[in-house]
Amino acid sequence: MNSSFHNNPPSVILLRRTVLGTFLFELTAAANPIEIPEKSVAPENAFLIFTAILIEILCVYLVLRRRQKPRFFTAWLIGMHLFTYPAFLALLWCLHDVRASIAVAAGEGLVVLVEGWLIYLMCRHLAPANSALRPPSPAKCWLASVLGNACSAGAFPILIVAYDHLVSR
Repeated sequence: MNSSFHNNPPSVILLRRTVLGTFLFELTAAANPIEIPEKSVAPENAFLIFTAILIEILCVYLVLRRRQKPRFFTAWLIGMHLFTYPAFLALLWCLHDVRASIAVAAGEGLVVLVEGWLIYLMCRHLAPANSALRPPSPAKCWLASVLGNACSAGAFPILIVAYDHLVSR
């Protein structure tokens, strides 16, 4: 970790607020906009969401492969989704009166901006200080977020068909 991160009190306060916010957004996970009669998360939905997130993480990693990244970058990206996915569901729940396509587009746009910003902060503040690689720019992080979310969204229909094909056997 960057030694200036530990010596800078505002950074420590920001980290504490981020961790606290992550746990508070856990409460918004109950605001699932998709009503499923028996269970809130069916196994196939969990599989599809988890696989789509892994595809997104792979895309982000590939876009930023020649840039400075923190140690355990993949774990940081998975942790980021523990914050952004419940926040996305909460936003969809708040926009339940708006047309579904507009609400999802607005939510995805906001998720791309927030994830790009969080990736930038991770690469800037959590990466080792003695790395020979340069940290990515905010634009590069947002590009990685856009491409990751696009790959994830594009893979979702394919994952549904693949899951149905595997389960039907």
